[in-house]
Amino acid sequence: MAAFDPLASTYDAAFTQTATGQYLRARVQARLDRHFRAGDHVLELGCGTGEDALHLAERGVHVLATDASPAMLAITQAKAAGNPLIMVEKFDLRGLPALTPRPPLPQGEGKSKLVQVPLHEGEGRFAGVRAIFDGAFANFGPVNVLDDWRPLAVWLAERVKPGGIVGLGVMGPLCLWEIAWHGLHGDFRTAFRRGSGSATFQAADSAEPLPVYYPSIARLKRDFAPGFRCIHVEALGLCLPPSDVYGVIERRPRLLKRLMALEDRLAGFAPLARLADHYWIEFERQ
Repeated sequence: MAAFDPLASTYDAAFTQTATGQYLRARVQARLDRHFRAGDHVLELGCGTGEDALHLAERGVHVLATDASPAMLAITQAKAAGNPLIMVEKFDLRGLPALTPRPPLPQGEGKSKLVQVPLHEGEGRFAGVRAIFDGAFANFGPVNVLDDWRPLAVWLAERVKPGGIVGLGVMGPLCLWEIAWHGLHGDFRTAFRRGSGSATFQAADSAEPLPVYYPSIARLKRDFAPGFRCIHVEALGLCLPPSDVYGVIERRPRLLKRLMALEDRLAGFAPLARLADHYWIEFERQ
């Protein structure tokens, strides 16, 4: 997805290495650590610059890190530096392949059996990739490029084992910080851009514009049923601002510390997740 290529070289400096970005990513990684153990095989959708894949690999988890941006994948590949637990592949969520029957595991083999299964219909097979992943996740908005999440749910149901976890970090349709900040500065177009359910993102003048969609928590729960059951929801960025305001807040470390403490207290209250910049939602494969 060339739309995100212009962001690749500056993404870590603009987000990953900021105090706010580190705090939010640590929150998500703590959730991933609850579900995925050494020896598990996990599919990451929209890996960006590979920070979450590296985190899991350090804990012995096998990760198939995918992204639609070649520039993002190049950075992930460089960071992985030949780590045998990380595989990097180009994969665009907007072009989900047709479903194929799940190959059965050979008799007498448990969940650790490795088989070769393509993610894309008609493309080469990935050596050593399991037919049934122990789980999957997409952090900080990759699924927002879709306008219908039912095909993704069906596709994942064919690839995630029963009892496996799918975790998604999603931009919702209502962000109080965005409304308040941009509204106070007279930028009402940005303040209310999520209200229509979609907006257009363009990282640079030369990049392709990309439609972005903002599903509600209720919408994702509907789209992922009946193959998945929602087991957890929490806010990501309820008391902390969106990334375009990080600089303003991070110049005030005492204020940032207080906002993080407030986020710690309120983020786990699921009804408030709908008001945050992102929400983190987890599904269990039925």
